[in-house]
Amino acid sequence: MRNVINTIPALLTAVAKKFAVKPAMLLKNGNKISYDDMMWDVSLTCRALKEQGITKSSKVALFMDNSPQCVESFLAITKMGAVAILVSYDFSENQIKEILEQEKPDAIFISDYKLSSVLGAQNITILAIDDNRVLKQVSRQVKNSITQVSEKDNAVIMFDTTENGGLAKQVLTQKAFVEMTSQVKKSFVTESVNSIIDCVKDFIAPIFKGFAVCTTN
Repeated sequence: MRNVINTIPALLTAVAKKFAVKPAMLLKNGNKISYDDMMWDVSLTCRALKEQGITKSSKVALFMDNSPQCVESFLAITKMGAVAILVSYDFSENQIKEILEQEKPDAIFISDYKLSSVLGAQNITILAIDDNRVLKQVSRQVKNSITQVSEKDNAVIMFDTTENGGLAKQVLTQKAFVEMTSQVKKSFVTESVNSIIDCVKDFIAPIFKGFAVCTTN
């Protein structure tokens, strides 16, 4: 009987092993990042998160774009079993503030040029999305224990803007995210996306199927 994979860490491990030397990401300059190289970067990001006390019970906000660093940060967060809170750079400062106050993430990955929009956030470690540099550190206990990730554990929280300017929240469990990847047939070359959900489907989900995604840098 075929084993059913219902968690992101298990699926990521299986795909990376199967497609090890094949390209996972195609960069705009013509370079390629293999699954092996991508997993090395993901491991480094996991280590950086653990050093900041991030565990399975943590929430980590991630400002989304279609860069290799963003993809790898997402994979690292969810590989650890932590919850990835996906935030758009297009959101207003009030919307960003609302999300952070509502979800209370333990850490944030963000690009330097948007740093001003989150500097006022309290009790949140801020990390540079490009190289995991600590831009603002909050002292917290580092836990070394690793808990098994369950298919019922929440994996991703996404927000979309409603017609009246409000925020609509969508929560995916580990199993729900894995099931979403099964609907992805191929990746597409695109310069921009219309929503966080589009970004996930175009630049993250294809990797779990062994496809190479095209990034902007």
